[in-house]
Amino acid sequence: MTTADSTTRSAPRRAKPRKAATTPETAEPTRRARILQAAERLFALEGFHGTSMRNIADAAGVGLSIVVYHFETKQNLYRKVFEEHLGLFEARLAALAEVADPTAPDAVERIVEAFVMPVMRLQGTAEGQYYSMLTVREASDPQERSRGILRDYYDPMAREFIAALQRALPDKSPDYLHWAYLFAVGALVMNFFDERMERLSEHRCKPGDLPTKGRYLVQFIAAGIRGGPDVGATAKRTSQKD
Repeated sequence: MTTADSTTRSAPRRAKPRKAATTPETAEPTRRARILQAAERLFALEGFHGTSMRNIADAAGVGLSIVVYHFETKQNLYRKVFEEHLGLFEARLAALAEVADPTAPDAVERIVEAFVMPVMRLQGTAEGQYYSMLTVREASDPQERSRGILRDYYDPMAREFIAALQRALPDKSPDYLHWAYLFAVGALVMNFFDERMERLSEHRCKPGDLPTKGRYLVQFIAAGIRGGPDVGATAKRTSQKD
C-alpha cells in the first residue's frame, strides 16, 4: 500500500451539513405572514363582516387556534393588515418632506405627486391590488368609524398634506383645501377601477398603464386644486349672503 493510498483511506469523511430543524419558533414568522396575506385577500374580496377567522385560517393553511394565538380577535387582525402597509404612508410623507419650497411654481404638483405616485407604484404589485380593494371597502363602509382605521392611520397623513397645500396656496380658503383633499382622495380611489377605460377609449387607453395614468392623475388633481376659490372670493360671497 502506498503512502498516498494510506492517506486517502484514513482521511475522515466530512459529514454533510444538517438542515436546521424547523421548530415552532422558526415556523411562526412564516405562519404569521401566511395568515396576514390570506386575511388581506379575504378582507379585500369579502369585506370585514363577510370574512371569519376560520375562513382566514383555512385560506392560510393553519388551524384556527394559530390565528387566535397570533392576533386574538378579527378586529386586531384587520388592523394588523393595515399596519403591514405603514411603509406606504412613510413613503408618501417622505416625498412630501422633499417639497422644501412651498412657493415654488411646481409646489402643488410635487405635493400631489407625493400623494399619488407611491400608491401607483404599490398598485403595480400583486399585493397592492388587494390592498387597494381593501382601502376602497373600508372607506365606503358605513361602520368604518367603529374600527378607527381611517382615523388612526389615514387622518394624520391627511392633515400633513392639507397643511402642505395651505402653505403652497395661502390665498385659497382653508375650508376649500380640506374639501379639495377629500376630492383628491376620490380621484385616487377611482383610478383603481380602470378596466372600463379600454372600452370607453376604444382600446386607446390600457388598464394598468400606471406611468401614464399616474401622470394624468397628478395633472388632473393639481389643476383642480389650483382652480378653487381664494379667500377673498369666499369672503365676498359670504358677505353678499349676509
